[in-house]
Amino acid sequence: MSEVLRNDIFHFSSAGAVQQGFYRLCKHKPVSPQFYLPNLLVRENRDDASVPAYYSGAVCSQQLYDSIEDGDIGVVNNGKMIRVILSRRANHNTVLVTERCNNLCLFCSQPPKTGNDDWLLHQSALAIASFALDGVVGVSGGEPLLYGDDFLHFLDFIIENAPETSLHVLTNGRKFADASFAEEIKHRCGKIKITFGIPLYSSRQAVHDQLVGSKGAFDETVRGLINAGNSGINIELRIIPTQANHHELADIVEFAGRVFSNINQISLMGLESIGWARKNWSSIFIAHENYTDSLLSAVDSASRAGIPLTIFNFPLCHLPRRAWDVATQSISDWKNYYPKECDECTQKSSCAGYFSSSKGRFHQPPRPIK
Repeated sequence: MSEVLRNDIFHFSSAGAVQQGFYRLCKHKPVSPQFYLPNLLVRENRDDASVPAYYSGAVCSQQLYDSIEDGDIGVVNNGKMIRVILSRRANHNTVLVTERCNNLCLFCSQPPKTGNDDWLLHQSALAIASFALDGVVGVSGGEPLLYGDDFLHFLDFIIENAPETSLHVLTNGRKFADASFAEEIKHRCGKIKITFGIPLYSSRQAVHDQLVGSKGAFDETVRGLINAGNSGINIELRIIPTQANHHELADIVEFAGRVFSNINQISLMGLESIGWARKNWSSIFIAHENYTDSLLSAVDSASRAGIPLTIFNFPLCHLPRRAWDVATQSISDWKNYYPKECDECTQKSSCAGYFSSSKGRFHQPPRPIK
């Protein structure tokens, strides 16, 4: 079975104890040492007890050494394992700032927890500042905007310490129903580039609330989208086709075009078979070929509305050819793979491929394009 395109989890050895937590990873002595996060030296194959100046510890792993650049960000757990969460070699970088959420989506890939995890927001701010990427870093949850004022302070820290970094925040948008909060966000959008990815799963209240598992969510999300759009906040509207809404994709797009402003992109997202999506798969997933007409109607509706539409997470062999131009290679490389059948496909180089989590009973068979 094929492996993911880029590994993000590594085992290491170390002569001394390495505390759990976030680290800035270094292969060489820092020219300008940064101390937002402790610096962790990564050695190729020499397990040496000595730790040079500027480093909080040292680890040994040839595979990790070969996979990182100086200044990448990793998280060490208590099992001699490190996960690289921000990498300059990655096609997408995202930080998780909370596992709490006020929705209970049937297909949630990160099932919410109720414990206090405020430390994630603080550590993520330090990680973004330390990473100092001249590009986009995603901010995800859970629901990041549950932090309220603390999220505003998070943005203020990024603005001051990593102004060259753009943010893409995944949120259910309900907090924007508070017009004063939307205005506070808009004020910060003038200082740093931020886009908010907000899902709307139906133009009907009952269907959206059913899919997100929260009564009243539709009304708050719609009011939030109106407030955010009217404030000039950049919005990416997200739609996931399911058994409950696949026939109304064009209706959702038309609704968005008529009711909301400042929608810079509409994204049709393929389901990932992870988290609660696995548990509910038989009741939510619908094979791509069963809603081809609806998908193409949504593409046409977006074109008429003058809103760019992009299709994410769909292998090209499961899309009608007319939709290929708006499909993109979207799956993060640390969870993206191509089955061996894809080696025969003429479109592999431009195809999104598959989620590694789809292996097994959740996997739609490849149909190599000749």
